[in-house]
Amino acid sequence: MGENIHQLTSLPYSNFEDEHSEDADGQPDHVPNLHVENVTSSGRKPGLTEKFHKLTKEKKITIVLASLLVILSIFTIVYASVEKHRKPLEDLLAKCKAVEKYKRIDAGLNLTKTRRQCLNRGACWDSTALGSPHCFYPFLNHRGYRVLETSTVKESGMELDLERLDTLHPLFEDEVMQLKCIISYETDSRLRVKIFDPKKDRYEVPMNSHHEVSGHRMQYILSITREMFGFSVSRTHEATSTIFNTTVEGFIFSDQLLQINMALSSSNVYGLSGDHKDGLLRKMEFNYQSVWATSVGKRHGAHPFLLHVEKDGHASGFFLQNSNAMDVILNPYPAITFRTTGGILDFYIFLGPTPAEVMRQFADKIGKPFLPPLWALGYHFGSESFDNDQDIGAIVNSSIPLDGVWVGKSTLQNDQEFSVDTARFPNISDVVSDLHDKNKLLLVDTRPVILLNSSLYDEDATNYVRDSSNKTIVINVPGGDAVMPDYFHPDTSGWLQNILADYRSKLQFDGLLLDENEPTTVSNGAVGGCSETDPYDNPIYSLRNVRKLKTKTLCPSARHHGGFRHYDVHNLCGWKSSVVTKVAMSKVITEKRGVLLSRSTYLGSGVHTGHFIKENAATWEDMAHSIVAMLNYNMYGIPLVGANICGHKSGINEDDKSTEEEMCVRWHQLATFYPFAKRYPAIETEMLKFSNDSIARIKSAVEMRYKMLPTLYTLFYSAHTRGLPVVSPIFFDYLSDENTLSIQDQFMFGSGIMVAPVLQPGVTSHKVYFPKDLWYDYYNPNNIIDGVTEPGYADQNVTLDKQTYYARGGHIIVTHYNTFPTTKEMNEKGDYILDVYLSSSGHSFGELYTDNGVSLHTISHDQFLYVKFNATQEFLRSEVTLRFPGHNNENKIKEINVRGLTNHTQQVTVNDSDDDWSDFTFKDGVLSVKSLELPIVEAFMLTYR
Repeated sequence: MGENIHQLTSLPYSNFEDEHSEDADGQPDHVPNLHVENVTSSGRKPGLTEKFHKLTKEKKITIVLASLLVILSIFTIVYASVEKHRKPLEDLLAKCKAVEKYKRIDAGLNLTKTRRQCLNRGACWDSTALGSPHCFYPFLNHRGYRVLETSTVKESGMELDLERLDTLHPLFEDEVMQLKCIISYETDSRLRVKIFDPKKDRYEVPMNSHHEVSGHRMQYILSITREMFGFSVSRTHEATSTIFNTTVEGFIFSDQLLQINMALSSSNVYGLSGDHKDGLLRKMEFNYQSVWATSVGKRHGAHPFLLHVEKDGHASGFFLQNSNAMDVILNPYPAITFRTTGGILDFYIFLGPTPAEVMRQFADKIGKPFLPPLWALGYHFGSESFDNDQDIGAIVNSSIPLDGVWVGKSTLQNDQEFSVDTARFPNISDVVSDLHDKNKLLLVDTRPVILLNSSLYDEDATNYVRDSSNKTIVINVPGGDAVMPDYFHPDTSGWLQNILADYRSKLQFDGLLLDENEPTTVSNGAVGGCSETDPYDNPIYSLRNVRKLKTKTLCPSARHHGGFRHYDVHNLCGWKSSVVTKVAMSKVITEKRGVLLSRSTYLGSGVHTGHFIKENAATWEDMAHSIVAMLNYNMYGIPLVGANICGHKSGINEDDKSTEEEMCVRWHQLATFYPFAKRYPAIETEMLKFSNDSIARIKSAVEMRYKMLPTLYTLFYSAHTRGLPVVSPIFFDYLSDENTLSIQDQFMFGSGIMVAPVLQPGVTSHKVYFPKDLWYDYYNPNNIIDGVTEPGYADQNVTLDKQTYYARGGHIIVTHYNTFPTTKEMNEKGDYILDVYLSSSGHSFGELYTDNGVSLHTISHDQFLYVKFNATQEFLRSEVTLRFPGHNNENKIKEINVRGLTNHTQQVTVNDSDDDWSDFTFKDGVLSVKSLELPIVEAFMLTYR
């Protein structure tokens, strides 16, 4: 590497040139211009040589001595300069050589293509480096800021004045010379570091957080370096183990490029991703993650949050509250580079120390998820290819349990949003009435655009997105030219409320999906293009994976209400449109909880909306990836999420329909445990044409989902009140087991069920990882896997009729005893089964939350039922919190099964009755008690001896 590494020799010089250096084309950077004058033998004037010979001897000596003195002086100066810089140069070159490839942090900023450009940045260059940056920092701490003496320290934090180091010339002319850093000890487990320009207003994400400072119990220690500003965070009980450390070279703060590097304690990083196909455990191999909501590459959301599992087994979280376009670079150091194109640097650090605690702390900051109506958790079906009323009616009359029917653009008149094609759907009102009579709901896909040929378009309206000259921007979308409502405008909520009210008078919808709300356009920017000179349409820095910010969206220079540039708020458009639509919808659907889903999301969207992964393919690969996406969105506080079951578009070979049927069966079995389960094909060609066996298996999987509704609804209650995920990666519950850190084809449903779906065709034996616990096969009472003494992989026999999931010892799972066609009937008529799975220590716990499934404010108005269950080797009992005395829940516990008993049961007693219960069986450690009639609203005690 030696001869290929170069370092700026004299740091104060910004325009370094080496006469031997080469540009990218391999040619010398500098070739002297030579001029040769022709000499003739006649007619020329005497030259200097002839004049010199005519001088006296004394004058010749004087000139020679003077020349020697000049030469000696020049030599002395040059020698002194060389000596002055020789040692620093040797040190710098040694530093470059010492930076191993895996430790390199990119200094090129996507702007450096040649060695000279890199050297002018004061960085190292290695053209032989494959798979690592050619231009990288030498770790000399000469680019950044220092802390001034005017800084102050308070009990609640610090206020630091920062000044840019002048050891190198700025990379950008507008680099900010003085910054302010405010450090806030917001809670015992949450720390905030905010760095901004105190002399200039810059865009900040409008998200408030709750403060409750109590520094005497803080879980963290914050350290600051002054000469080269940076901060590091460690835990109070283990101060030598640093979690995050920003004292890494490369801190830049300019108008359109902000960068900070952060070293981590391990490479176990999760998050940052969305619908696109990245692994759960992120690869720290100089990977770039561009954070810019776009339909290109299915990067629909923006989620600058990461979960970090430290080398000592603790978990922590990190959130950069910034909505500008950014690249996040995952370096093998391990380190992360945050490089954003505007705004401020506003960091939140969550100390955990468990993943669940990180989720709680994160939810306290961004807001806890909403509680969906129970019907949102049923099975949903729709299609973009409904041609008439009869097509919708056929779905409604299906024998498979169903709660939601979705319609989309096929019902619109000339692609105009919030319209109905009455020519093709003349009786759609009757169809919807019939649907409601059967306790099913109607939901509609819609886009946040208004076509110019729509009756809703008003050329005098002021709440459309505008350009820099305050003219309404016209964009091109499928269907024609259109305008986009400005969801940052205060009038848009009332405007949308009127539109939804009128639309609902034509089509009695119960929920909406906001599609293409990144926003997405057909044109790149406005019709007619974007400015070629505006710096926000043409920023100096280009994202690695999104070269042009205007691609398939608005011009970045577009203006929203309040003077906000689209450049700053683009990543918030999905979130903001959800907030405004949810408010407008709640004033139209006033009698019950509605459901809103959004394609584009930001951190905090889960307070208002869920997310549907619509644009996937009918492939085994996309089915497997849906697990990763579902787990990521739960980490982002958006638990109501699911992928398009069986895929949006066909991905299976037309000649292999048996594989497509098998895949669709397996996908429905997986979707039993999706938080949101919806099938929405682009063209309806499948289930009704499947074999009877496949349809029966799909029906069985959907019925199992309906049986699981008590547990699923309780998990959403937990998400809403505690900020916990509904589904989570295996390592959330087994952080000390390093084998679980990379598992992404299994997941936890709550903390009591581990789902291990079959994700390949033709499988009869399935390899499943069992962490350190007792695991009970749901279908085979005799199959108990002892992960306590032998955690690891084990082969499990599977059939196409069997779903592969396992109950975790120590948990009590509540399911429905019988099934009905809708969640409303399940909630009103469905009795219960309690399945008790004892731990190795002989204990189990469980809970149940239930309400009427639709009313608003059930928790705040105490209109719910909450039950706790506790079991041992001798008894099972319940503790009831009856918040709403008039709760009309007459459902009964019909059956109780206790697995993992070590003693043979000979006697069962209910509520200390003098009479023993007779209808029970005991075999191989499994007690089954049947014919029970225990009201769920009353506490009970079941004793078994």
